[in-house]
Order: sequence, then structure tokens, then C-alpha cells
Amino acid sequence: MSYAFARRIAVALCLAALFAPAAHAGDVTFAIKNSHPNAMRVELYSQDRDYVWPGDDQDYYLSDGETKSIPLSCDDG
Repeated sequence: MSYAFARRIAVALCLAALFAPAAHAGDVTFAIKNSHPNAMRVELYSQDRDYVWPGDDQDYYLSDGETKSIPLSCDDG
């Protein structure tokens, strides 16, 4: 590999990193798959504060074999 080619690759990687969108630490998505033959209900609990998702005495319902993506908004920190 020539020096000029390696330099072009390094510049391209730096530019890609510079213009890539920043991830927000306060957002996360859980992909949960129910591999049990029965349906299940899921609640997610914060380990640092008294909070439950989805909240308001609701839950996420997964049929048998279903995969569900659950996006959550969290407090940074």
C-alpha cells in the first residue's frame, strides 16, 4: 500500500467521523424476542430512579414468537 493511498484512506475516515451524526445518550432501543410458546407482558424499570416504561399501569405485550423494538427516552447521566 502506497503512502498516498494510506493517507487518502485516513483522510476519508476522519471526514466520515467528523460528519457522522452524534448518538444521543438519552435514547435507547431494546429489541425483545419472546421465544416462549405463551404470550408475555414486559415492563422495563430504571435502576437509578423510580421510573417504569411504558408506565401508567401499562405494559408491552409480546405474542409467542414475536419480536418487538421498544424505544425509550432516558435521562442523560
